[in-house]
Amino acid sequence: MTLTSKFVETCLRVLPQRVGNDAIQGAKRCLIDSLAVAYTGYAERPIDMLRETSTAGQTNGASGVIGYSDRARATDAALVNGTMISLQLFDDNMVEMRGHPSAPLWPAILALGEQENITLNDALRYFVIGYEVECRLGVLLNPSHYEMGWHATATQGTIAATIAASLILHLNETQTAYALGIVASMASGTRRNFGSMTMSLHSGQAASNGVRAALLAQKGFTSDPAIFDGERSFGALFSREWSDEVMMQSLPAWGEPFMIVSPGATFKLFPCGRPTLFGVDAAMALQTKHGVKAADVKRIVCDCSYMFQRTVVHARPHNGFQAKTSMEYCIAASLLDGRPTLASFSDPAVKRQEISDLLERIFLHVPPELSEDVPAVRKAPFDQPVTLTIETHDGKTFSEVVRQHKGMPGNPITDADLHQKFVDCAEPHLDKARIQTILNYIERAEGNMSGLAALLPIG
Repeated sequence: MTLTSKFVETCLRVLPQRVGNDAIQGAKRCLIDSLAVAYTGYAERPIDMLRETSTAGQTNGASGVIGYSDRARATDAALVNGTMISLQLFDDNMVEMRGHPSAPLWPAILALGEQENITLNDALRYFVIGYEVECRLGVLLNPSHYEMGWHATATQGTIAATIAASLILHLNETQTAYALGIVASMASGTRRNFGSMTMSLHSGQAASNGVRAALLAQKGFTSDPAIFDGERSFGALFSREWSDEVMMQSLPAWGEPFMIVSPGATFKLFPCGRPTLFGVDAAMALQTKHGVKAADVKRIVCDCSYMFQRTVVHARPHNGFQAKTSMEYCIAASLLDGRPTLASFSDPAVKRQEISDLLERIFLHVPPELSEDVPAVRKAPFDQPVTLTIETHDGKTFSEVVRQHKGMPGNPITDADLHQKFVDCAEPHLDKARIQTILNYIERAEGNMSGLAALLPIG
């Protein structure tokens, strides 16, 4: 048996038998979060541009676009929905994946699941399996995959979307292997695009490509059916430490437990890159504990792991998209705005003189114990503590260490927090009755995907 065939067998035959209620509950939380943040992308210019080139004006397709009346092909709906979910950088995260698991996965399931009118319960099960795939691949491909500049949400998410789409279409092992071979030639996404509109396009592209590859394989389109095996395999191309043997040995442990259960997802309370949330929490804590204000600041030093500077790269951002991937800006916004909100990342907000003045006093620093040379740090660079030290004009110094920011599995948000996030994101567009109906529909999981889709348009 090839590695690819064993991988396919695990995804199609073994993992579905292991999905339990705890995993389903985790999938529900990810769905609520994904739909919430999709509404924050509604009517934003990047989404308008994408719709204009793919779904706008279409009314006869099988799949809907969240919030809109568009009815498009499943591939096009997945493209727009995935980009909407990722646009504000407010979607969930997973340390082991080194990316955002829901944004490339739920749009594929929403679009193709609506076309095939599968049950919501089946959709949740397929999500759990896709989530497992992209996160387990993250462990096997990294750290070099991310270090080389690949965006895991796009690459690993593409494989996950393909598996979920294959499950929805009930593809057999041969067809699924072809689908994986097809999509391996579509998987891409560079971290150089962090801080731009294209960063969110990665999720939509991954979702769309996963659906397209499965649909092509269903029709008999062929590819290399052993894309995970040997030289020039998917893993060999995308990672320096990839090992066929290690992946083969890992497969029996997949789903025991599912990664959506342990360690579990990270959910955000603020719309910015996950590494910045350590700095945000530290800045907010210093305000609460010591009453520190932006006007008091003489100098701020943020001690963090080496990978932070290579990920949140825009030290002096010029627009809202860059600001979301700027540790310095997110710290400054926390001090000036009390907490970073969607409004904090508008272009005018970024160009405030008060922001510019404060940014000149904020510096990132990598102490020796958090450098690339420390094996444990290189293995888990985003699991390391962040220390924020503020020196005030009157000579006082205050420090705060954040080991797990709010929303991480070790410092989780509650279901009530998550439901409130949905309300906050959707309330500008939907009335309270519709919001509660959507939440109830997901929690009960007794309907089908067409029923859920019918609740999502605005108006």
